[in-house]
Amino acid sequence: MGASRTDWFDAEQLRAAVNMRTVVDHVREALVGLHGGDFEIPLRFAPGAGNFLVMPVRHIASETLVVKSLSANFTGRKPALSGTITWEEWHTERHVGTDAAEATAMRTGAVSGVAADLLAAPDADSLTVVGAGGQAPDQIRAVLAVRDISSVTVAALRRESAQACIARVADEFPHVRFTASDDPRAAVAGADIICCATPAKEPLFTLDDLKPGAQVNLIGSYRPEMREMSGADVARTALFVDDVEAVTAEAGEIIEAVDAGELEPGDLRTLGSALAAGDVAHDPDRVTVFKSVGVAVQDWALMRALVDATTTGTDS
Repeated sequence: MGASRTDWFDAEQLRAAVNMRTVVDHVREALVGLHGGDFEIPLRFAPGAGNFLVMPVRHIASETLVVKSLSANFTGRKPALSGTITWEEWHTERHVGTDAAEATAMRTGAVSGVAADLLAAPDADSLTVVGAGGQAPDQIRAVLAVRDISSVTVAALRRESAQACIARVADEFPHVRFTASDDPRAAVAGADIICCATPAKEPLFTLDDLKPGAQVNLIGSYRPEMREMSGADVARTALFVDDVEAVTAEAGEIIEAVDAGELEPGDLRTLGSALAAGDVAHDPDRVTVFKSVGVAVQDWALMRALVDATTTGTDS
């Protein structure tokens, strides 16, 4: 019996094969599928106090398995995320692999794009991204894939970091005005859409800093000690999450609010359920928050897009 082979796509090949709009569409479909019970997905395994992550997911109908393993080091290592992600098919011997850091950035951006597409104002034209690390460029790409954004502000503790982030994406969007900031609270004021992609352990801003109707995506924190907004503030918003079990175990903002009695886990609604029901739209009078710790179905969606594109030869 011949040995099976793995089709490996490096970061550049991954981006050449699938565009952000395609990933957004696949992630949206996967979140609806998660709500419908289409996946077998355990909580991720995080040994070493979360320094390593292993995230498996099985799509039941297609008998496909995606496993991501990576290390996360936010103490100065570049890139902060490093690892691999693989796709396995039970019915065939095809194996597909790619760079986990690049895949994670793309699918994490995409889930913010899905949330913004559902929850943000249809005429939203301003975006603020808080954080200038490896996740930030794809937050920009994803939101610009679903809204006609004219101005983007990137806020970081160091203005130079924000400027470097802007330099990575500005040429892709010549019609957009980019601004670098070192003041997150000032940067979020007046923004239609805010994406936070930081390992912050203290809130980056308060609810009062945001305008009514703002849509916020919190995607940076994934440990109980991390929080990009306070639990009290999050509890006062129209709140959606990627997975109830995951956020109540891992998201500092949610854990803080539940422990304080400001939220009940049973009151949390997933983005997938809202998408499936079709009963949610932008609320111009209330801040809407989407909290994601990252669930493995997002990885499956990214890999599904890659497999489809490289099987047919087109970005489907």
